Amino acid sequence: MSRIALPFLVLPNEVVNFGGWMIGTPDEPLYPASDILENWDYEQDIQINVHLDIDFAAAATQLGIDPADLKLAAVLVAGTGVGNLPRRTDRLETEVIDASNTAVTLEAVIPGRTLSGQLQLSLRIVLESPIGSGSLLSPKQRGARLWQSQKYILIEDGGDSRFPIELTSFSESFKGRLEQYAPWLVEWNPTTLGADFSGNVRLYINSDIENITERFVKGDPLTLQAMVADVMTQIIEAAIEAEDEDELARFEEGSIGHQARAWMDMSFPGQGLESIRQTYTYSPGKFRALILATADFGEND
Repeated sequence: MSRIALPFLVLPNEVVNFGGWMIGTPDEPLYPASDILENWDYEQDIQINVHLDIDFAAAATQLGIDPADLKLAAVLVAGTGVGNLPRRTDRLETEVIDASNTAVTLEAVIPGRTLSGQLQLSLRIVLESPIGSGSLLSPKQRGARLWQSQKYILIEDGGDSRFPIELTSFSESFKGRLEQYAPWLVEWNPTTLGADFSGNVRLYINSDIENITERFVKGDPLTLQAMVADVMTQIIEAAIEAEDEDELARFEEGSIGHQARAWMDMSFPGQGLESIRQTYTYSPGKFRALILATADFGEND
């Protein structure tokens, strides 16, 4: 026989004094969270802070459970990714609430490299104990969700696929290795096409080469075109070597694989994966030239 999902009592907002969402840079003053996270980059971690104060006697009465037996848990959860369904969800912190401890503060630091698209915050109050007690309509199972507050925060410009660019001394980072003479280097892992693009692709510019650094800082279109085309070429080549058409289509928005498919559509409009692969195999010069043309940043002044 199929099981019928029975209703149970939950907590009204009146018994939960929620101080709101506080956000900011770790070790700096926090501020009320708005709908957009501005002035942020992927190197910057995010600190979240929330405070709850429960009218515990009223909460116990509402749930039909003896206040001496009742224990609740406040759970702070964060998700990230483009769209309504987060690409990853993490339980950041949990605090137990009972008759002797009715006010709790939950705080956590979210690594910037894990974020993309939007930050989806959730504060939940769930049943900790007792299990199977109270009235017919009392919650019976540990983890039963009794109250929730959510906050959706748009990251930067809506989560368009962007990647961090960092100026660094290659003579220090790659001392004694041939890489120290390269004008730039793309760091990423071609075996993780399902990972967040924004947090797993990074372009390092060699600050030891003054003319490259100057062109990059000034936003020279041809320099930027060559750099971005290198990133595009590496990722597209890895995708067409590792995946088939159906697998590429299944990559979620915001992932490296999804971005590879988008760049293929831009560079090789109207072509299927096999056609692109043929160009890559038998006309590598044309293959790279088409990607380079797509990465155009505009004419020089």
